[in-house]
Amino acid sequence: MKEQELEELLYRYENNAVTEEERALIESWYLQHRESDLPEYTMEERLVDAEAVWTGLHQQNDNRKIVRLLLRIAAAASLLIICTFGGYRMLHNRLPVRQIAENTVNDVAPGGNKAILTLANGEKIYINDAKKGVITHQAGIKITKNKKGQIIYQASHTNNAVGISNDNTLVMAYNTLSTPRGGQSSVTLSDGTVAYLDAGSSIKFPVLFSGNERRVAITGQVYFDVVHNAAKPFKVDVKGQTIEDIGTSFNINAYDDEPVIKTTLLSGSIKISKGSKSATLVPGQQAITLLSMDAIHVKDVDTEEAKAWKEGYFLFNNEKLESVMRKISRWYDVDVVYPEGQKLDVEYWGSITRYGNVSKVLNMLQITGDVKFRVDGKRIIVSKK
Repeated sequence: MKEQELEELLYRYENNAVTEEERALIESWYLQHRESDLPEYTMEERLVDAEAVWTGLHQQNDNRKIVRLLLRIAAAASLLIICTFGGYRMLHNRLPVRQIAENTVNDVAPGGNKAILTLANGEKIYINDAKKGVITHQAGIKITKNKKGQIIYQASHTNNAVGISNDNTLVMAYNTLSTPRGGQSSVTLSDGTVAYLDAGSSIKFPVLFSGNERRVAITGQVYFDVVHNAAKPFKVDVKGQTIEDIGTSFNINAYDDEPVIKTTLLSGSIKISKGSKSATLVPGQQAITLLSMDAIHVKDVDTEEAKAWKEGYFLFNNEKLESVMRKISRWYDVDVVYPEGQKLDVEYWGSITRYGNVSKVLNMLQITGDVKFRVDGKRIIVSKK
């Protein structure tokens, strides 16, 4: 993007002359870079500006502050929002903005808190329909739903206060919490560990942990905040591999439609075992494994990407179109249709809330790339511009 084109875009933003999509694009990028290493831009200025954007204050003065920061960052980084299509292409005022949801009847609402709890006896409890408060009791554990719709397993006074039994002969009762496409949920296990489930995911766990370990099994994408207990390690089974926590927050992405399993460590330490191979991660590292191989590849990553979904937004870091659309498909419970015989070699960078209608997300993708989208019922049709 030429310097003049960038200045024109930011000038129009400063004077409130940009489209809604251009404004959202600029501010999304700004928020991602407000912590940039800019010594002449004080932390106090950054905090004031960030608060202004978050609260939706779009007065002219606030725009000027953001523009000052954007000009400094853009001058150093030479980019605004990047989309790769055999090269780099930038958003500017000559790029036509094509609205997706011309007919709002075809728009799709975002996902929300939806889950099904399957008890050991096969009984299913639809969390959305369950009233707040105590849902049921099992094995001395009280199962409740709080005002946020979260499920909590809590040891009663007559049971072990930490939700763990030392009786190795105890026959454990297993429950399963599952989310549909377009759903998300969380459960606090009897030991205090919290599991956050993304759309199309599940976790199978004992009502009360017993024995020498705490073991659960998952599908899909689950983020864990584990209560550490060195005497009884917490282990997660997923697609032939085991993740063992050593006092940890970590995210596992193991969807069936993803080519690899990604385990990202945010704090503490975890050990990953697959076949004869094992690896121990430190915060900021990600382990990548394939179903067909025992090899474990470890690399350094931006952990913001791993927790973005839990915090309510999509985060794309030079992410291919197909990967982006798989996330959208799961969260909005839609099918994605691609054109036959057309190669769409597109990558996206940036972030956007998960809580807007699908048209808003697609509009953002469309104005920054070389593809267009059409919503047809529960289908998104992708094609070249």
